[in-house]
Amino acid sequence: MSHSHSKYSWRPRKFRAFVTNEYYANRDEYHQVGQQQPYTFEEYVSNNINDLRKKFKKIKKEVDKH
Repeated sequence: MSHSHSKYSWRPRKFRAFVTNEYYANRDEYHQVGQQQPYTFEEYVSNNINDLRKKFKKIKKEVDKH
């Protein structure tokens, strides 16, 4: 059994971290105006998955340029 890692193994982790950070940033925006976020993490991801993917790809492209 090999323990070598695929070059693609980092993508899910980075995307998961990105989504988690976006969720907490969104939650913080609600708290700043005195409201509680109406969505659970799962609902937030489910409702915003396409936008999250687009934003992640855009940010990744910008980072990869540098």
